[in-house]
Amino acid sequence: MVNWLFKEIPVYKVYLGWLTFLFLLVVIGLIVNLSSHRKEKAQIIIVRSDETQIIIALKAYSNSYGVLPIGDAESIERILIGENLQGKNPQKTAFLNFIWQSEHPNGMIDPWGTPYQIEFLQQTNFVIRSAGRNRKFGDKDDIIFNSISNHFVKP
Repeated sequence: MVNWLFKEIPVYKVYLGWLTFLFLLVVIGLIVNLSSHRKEKAQIIIVRSDETQIIIALKAYSNSYGVLPIGDAESIERILIGENLQGKNPQKTAFLNFIWQSEHPNGMIDPWGTPYQIEFLQQTNFVIRSAGRNRKFGDKDDIIFNSISNHFVKP
């Protein structure tokens, strides 16, 4: 019964076995790569959706009060969810709704865990930024909405 362990295997079968093994590794690698690419696309869609919610909330706030809520991203988001910070939402109207995250309890974060940036260029123009996958602002993977062009600039 033990003789099958020591039986000589033809060389071509050994090569076929290794080629099959390598082929399976390549296929698994491709599947994993496609899966991560899809995940990244889904994350970009989530960011654009979040930024669109902020845009709609800012425009609704502006329509109600005649101005945009100036301040840092955290205070703007708190005003947009209905808090009356510094008297900037006296009616306590909720213009924005999002799920608070425990790691950033005071603001809206992107899928990579970085808080969004909101910057006002003028009284009526603003830019909303996500730092993207690498979590660093100011490089090519940032996802940016510019209200002047009314378009997403990147990616």
